[in-house]
Amino acid sequence: MRDNPFKAAILAIIRNSPAGLSEYDLIEQVAQQAGGFAMDGDRSSLTLFRKHFLAMNALYQLQTEQFADGWYLSISPLAIHLEPVRDPGLTTLPAGGSEAVLRDYYLDWNHFDKTDQTEVAAMLVRFWEKYLAIDKRLEALGTLELPADAEWLAVKRAYRRLAAIHHPDKGGDPERFRTIREAYEILSHCYAP
Repeated sequence: MRDNPFKAAILAIIRNSPAGLSEYDLIEQVAQQAGGFAMDGDRSSLTLFRKHFLAMNALYQLQTEQFADGWYLSISPLAIHLEPVRDPGLTTLPAGGSEAVLRDYYLDWNHFDKTDQTEVAAMLVRFWEKYLAIDKRLEALGTLELPADAEWLAVKRAYRRLAAIHHPDKGGDPERFRTIREAYEILSHCYAP
């Protein structure tokens, strides 16, 4: 595996930030303390992707190395920090789940080398589609007067209750009923197996 040139600087920054820091703060500190990324100044989406990739690649390389020394490097966009491994019986990082998928992605230098502007644009479109879908889901749950963590059974019950109250055949407001029905349809796609 190719060694990341920012790994040492990033480890030093993390060690000097015991409360943790965000990915944005980490990239800013690399720019200030380690001379930055060679592409600083270019704000294209491809350049931003490459900065992000270099930071995440270094973090996941460090995660593997630090784990072998008894430290777990917790990596999320808003909180990056080192903590002692809680279970001394663990000898390897978890191999399954979304974190392992991310680790595998960012440790594969082919993604850095071969991703072009068109692919970055497509990734951004997929991100915003997913983000807007989450927003629509939360709005639909609000329409049905449900919390964000509502189960499908609660959705069905809330829909039936509100539909019975607002159905035009029972004297309800047709516009309110349509809004309730649309919310239910949105959620039916979100909860589909």
